[in-house]
Amino acid sequence: MAEPFGISAGAIGIAAAFTACVDCFGYVQLGRHFGRDFQTDLLTLNCARLRLTRWGQAVNIYEDPKLGKPDAKPADIQTVKDILLQILVLFENTEKISRKYKLKAKAGDDLSVLGPDDMDPAVMTINNKMRELALRRQKGSSILKTASWALYHRSELKQLITDITSLIKNVESLFPPPRSEIALVMEETAQIDEDSLKLVESAAQDVDSLLQNAAKEAPTGHQYLNVKIKGRAQTGDAISSDWKGKAIGASHKYDGVVVEKEGNALIGNKYGGKDFWDE
Repeated sequence: MAEPFGISAGAIGIAAAFTACVDCFGYVQLGRHFGRDFQTDLLTLNCARLRLTRWGQAVNIYEDPKLGKPDAKPADIQTVKDILLQILVLFENTEKISRKYKLKAKAGDDLSVLGPDDMDPAVMTINNKMRELALRRQKGSSILKTASWALYHRSELKQLITDITSLIKNVESLFPPPRSEIALVMEETAQIDEDSLKLVESAAQDVDSLLQNAAKEAPTGHQYLNVKIKGRAQTGDAISSDWKGKAIGASHKYDGVVVEKEGNALIGNKYGGKDFWDE
């Protein structure tokens, strides 16, 4: 097994290797050759990072040496560690390509990189949210001693994402994440506004099917079906004149709501003020 970034494979544990992998996603920068499409490329890279961190949290990688599998064999644990180190090798290879590209660059070649100022504010918000979620699942100090590097050709990035996705599938196959993974992906889509879910759905294609499906199926509002109410009722959001925030349930769906005598009910969300029956 190669020792990426000078890391001694025998000197680190699986949790440290995982932390280093998560860190590496943040070191990748994109050259200006990518043009406007770089925004989608960054989203796709972040989808891969989210998928890896989701798996890590679901199997409790920092606290459970058996990765949620009591009968796990030492050989299987070692295989997961080797896979994580292989992800680091992939990142290191791109760093070497970047270094060689700079060394061979001619006078006048544009080696500048794209940054936040080149990104649409909406896309930057999504990227920041995805980054925050991934880093929130990460614990411990990084063992890496390296700086950011830039990729200058889309083919290199595409291959990197494809190879990383394949390796993530391997660890998921060895240690399938429990059902709590569903709650984690719902947490991810809940952080993304409705207008941006389509972008995430597209970026996650071929990289994270769970996130792709969650973004596609994320409800745009509550659905109220076959509700029977006895007494006075408010159907829809109740927004008081003193409410200063946003109303987030603008696309509720109602079907089969029946109001009868006795009782009070609010079908929808309440924003500020008193309940309608307290007035």
